[in-house]
Amino acid sequence: MRKLFIIFIILFFVQNSAQNNTDRVETEKEKESKALAELAVDYFKKNDFKKSTQLLFRAKDLAEESNNYGLTAKIYGSLAHQYMQLNLDDSAKKYLDKAIEQINKMPEGDDKKLFKGLSYLDLGNITFDEKKFVEANLYYKKSLKEFESVKLEKNILVYHFRRSLYNIGNSFIYINKTDSAEQFLNKALVIKDDENKELNFFITNALSQIYTQKGQYQRSIDSLTNIINNKNLNNVRLESDIYYALSQNYKKIGNYDQSILYNEKYVKLDNANKEKEFKAINSAMNEEQKDYKDEISNADSNTKTIAVISILFITGFLFFIIYLLYKRKKERSAFELVINNLKNDQTTIITDVVEEKQELKSERIAVPELAEKELLIKLSKFEESGKFTNPKLNISNLAVSLKTNTSYLSDVINHHKGKNFNSYINELRISYICEKIYNNKEYLNYKISYLAEESGFTSHSAFATVFKNITGISPSAFLREASKNFNQKNH
Repeated sequence: MRKLFIIFIILFFVQNSAQNNTDRVETEKEKESKALAELAVDYFKKNDFKKSTQLLFRAKDLAEESNNYGLTAKIYGSLAHQYMQLNLDDSAKKYLDKAIEQINKMPEGDDKKLFKGLSYLDLGNITFDEKKFVEANLYYKKSLKEFESVKLEKNILVYHFRRSLYNIGNSFIYINKTDSAEQFLNKALVIKDDENKELNFFITNALSQIYTQKGQYQRSIDSLTNIINNKNLNNVRLESDIYYALSQNYKKIGNYDQSILYNEKYVKLDNANKEKEFKAINSAMNEEQKDYKDEISNADSNTKTIAVISILFITGFLFFIIYLLYKRKKERSAFELVINNLKNDQTTIITDVVEEKQELKSERIAVPELAEKELLIKLSKFEESGKFTNPKLNISNLAVSLKTNTSYLSDVINHHKGKNFNSYINELRISYICEKIYNNKEYLNYKISYLAEESGFTSHSAFATVFKNITGISPSAFLREASKNFNQKNH
């Protein structure tokens, strides 16, 4: 689940900080910049990312002209949040660096400490997204320390203080310290904050992850259901992730009807969210290009240099397109070969793209002829049963279930299947999931992690590696080609 720790766009305006320079009169540009940024928050909460992005860039231009370090830092921080929500972490880091640069110019005091705490939260979020969970945890702890040192009214700090506790707890989940995670999350949950009740939903959702990890699936379901049934829930991303979590928990307890129901809800809402995000990303890129064009027009740039850069860019772009077309053609060929093998009921679906190198036994052990024939029949039934999707399957327990020994089983697989046990099982699993994707449209919307689990792999990365080694195409590329097939059938 991505970015549950970023609740919504946390502008520094959401909780107003103290104003050290109370005698200072705001300029019209500062007032307008703040008003635009606050309006951007409202649009973001309504999931209108395109409008909020446009407003933030207008606010940024005014803030930069004002030479107000605190205000400019606020707007840069808001843009960083916007980009993080759109999964554009490189752009987010750029604006966060700009925000920190402005914060460092501010005079010492509570405002600066508050802003530093917020910047540590964002650095933690970006680091978390890079899966550097221990480092993220340290940033979150630094943010908590900054908030604790600020001498402002409690109601101003309570929300940010709770956010730090929540993020610390959430990051502990991902470094497998569930007891510490539960401790910090419960601390955040008991702190009263009537103005920002939505944070409770995120804390409860994180706690439900802990319950799932502990095997307390029904407790997790109850917690998630309470969030979904709350009329105050107004965050479609959180709602989408909860549907997915409910689907997985119901699957764990064997309630497949509810699992399918919530998975369908998740797919529908997730697709709608992605469509909105795509529009917002386009809008953000357009605004960035406007900024770039303004910089060019205001600078004394050399026309020849621009021409050279343009030519290099176009050349590079053309090479990229050619490479992309070549890659797509290879992926299509690999996909078609896999499908042809499936249609021909072949267990082995290795493509010509990747040749598997195995060292098989050169000499066979003496397997009795009758035992060998019976074992081949049993293996055939095993292949049809789908029991190879059991993630705990190994050669020992398969030998027991087939009423033979590991030596006989290994020899028969090597000799008749032309591969070792692990390769044999992996190919069965990949063939199984390829067939599911090709014949069931709903599988096109499933996450790679779900497909990995469905086919018997214990990790996303292992599944992706084995899938490409066997088929010559990545899981995401296979899904894309399968989607094209469904679209062609419908037309």
